[in-house]
Amino acid sequence: MKPAWCAVILLAPLSLLPTLLVDIPAMADYLNHLARMHLLVDAGTANANPYYEISFAPYPNLAMDLIVPQLARFLDVESAARFFFLGSQVLIIAGAMTLEWTVKHRHEIAGFGALLALPSTPFSFGFTNFEFGLGVALFGIASWIACEHHRWQVRLGIHALFVFALFVAHLFALGIYGLVLGLYELRRMLSGQLDAVRAAATVAILAGPVLVPMSVLYATGGTIGSPGNEWGFGWKPVWFALSMNGYDISLSAGSLAALLVLLGYLAVTRRLELSGTGKWIAAGFVIAFIAIPFKLIGVRMTDIRMVPAALVILPAFLNLRPARPPGSVAGIIVCALIVMNAGYSAFVWLSYRSDYAEMKASFALLQPYSFVLVGNSTTGEVPTTLLTDVPMSRAPTLAVHYARAFVSSLYTIAGAEPVEVRPDLAHLDVSMATETYHPPSLATLRALANGDDVEAPRYLRNWTRDFQYLYLVGAYTENALPGVLDELARYRRFTLYVVRR
Repeated sequence: MKPAWCAVILLAPLSLLPTLLVDIPAMADYLNHLARMHLLVDAGTANANPYYEISFAPYPNLAMDLIVPQLARFLDVESAARFFFLGSQVLIIAGAMTLEWTVKHRHEIAGFGALLALPSTPFSFGFTNFEFGLGVALFGIASWIACEHHRWQVRLGIHALFVFALFVAHLFALGIYGLVLGLYELRRMLSGQLDAVRAAATVAILAGPVLVPMSVLYATGGTIGSPGNEWGFGWKPVWFALSMNGYDISLSAGSLAALLVLLGYLAVTRRLELSGTGKWIAAGFVIAFIAIPFKLIGVRMTDIRMVPAALVILPAFLNLRPARPPGSVAGIIVCALIVMNAGYSAFVWLSYRSDYAEMKASFALLQPYSFVLVGNSTTGEVPTTLLTDVPMSRAPTLAVHYARAFVSSLYTIAGAEPVEVRPDLAHLDVSMATETYHPPSLATLRALANGDDVEAPRYLRNWTRDFQYLYLVGAYTENALPGVLDELARYRRFTLYVVRR
């Protein structure tokens, strides 16, 4: 067995093991997804939450919402969600290696690229539908290339199936799939004598299946995300440097620098070469990263998602010329980067097991069907947290299941999420008042409680009247709000208060 295969076989279980060792992976958005899964599974039962309504429509980004409730028929919800996430990770690894095998008929480096992508920032933040969709997209790209000499009916049918699956899974994954196929075919068209008829047929096959779900979406009034784009070109280098690890800035920037230096050295010494098609795809990724806003149609961190996509797709078009000993040294460096990033992510996840257990225990202190506000304990105007603190910010959303409570920070974007706030509670719906679900700072809550004229979304204007409990996530603050808040329980990463009536 070749060394590359042996290394991937050894490293893959190490990278996947943390998912099996924890009940809840420490990823910010994952907690919100898990709370939504509970609501979907509880709907129509005695445990149903009365403050939320289930409303499915033919819009994208529903992979987890469709699969996990079915798995929950045989598993508890936490295990079902974790199984879905584990499957998404496996899809990324297997899909990258399948694509490389389809293009080169051998495995060289795709498995390493996939393992480097697993702890990347988009995946570490818990964008599970995107991760699942990107894994499916890898198999879709491989199937398109594998079927390029088959009859057009076969190619169209397989392509249509992947378009439908990706539309349902995650729209941005569908966009990456379309971008790669478009660049792949454009390169083929321009590399020889252009056949206008063949080119038009290829475009029709690629675009036709996409128009169907988009038309259905438009006809049924579904939406994609929420209104609002947010640019920030000056932050592009920063996001790029932070793309390799979602928990530590120094580790991410150092890993990226080491990887770029290694790739540059191998390219200069002609041991690593990007094929002509690969150059087109790489250029497309660079342009997309620069051109795509940070927040697109309400979906944040869209540009940085190009980095894990490049890590799992471009290796299929990289040709490695083995050499000793530099080739072995390069392999050791890549393996070390994988182990360090996966190991640190595992350390963070394991460190949160007790914190999540404490959060679940705190739900027993809540009166059932209560109204819960989530804030940040910082006293600054803008909440500031370390990357390792982010996974705690969404943990209180689990109260929608364990206490059947209304929780302010649960994602409920009408027309984009299958869970919506009950219409008569629209004044407490964050999505109706602001585009951010970041917990408000203690400074803002203090100002509002004291009657100061400060800018704040509508759901916070009368928070001392509308909410019965407050979770302050972050370090403990002495005398957070005397006369308004009574401390109910104090833990390492959060404090629970009762709001005085």
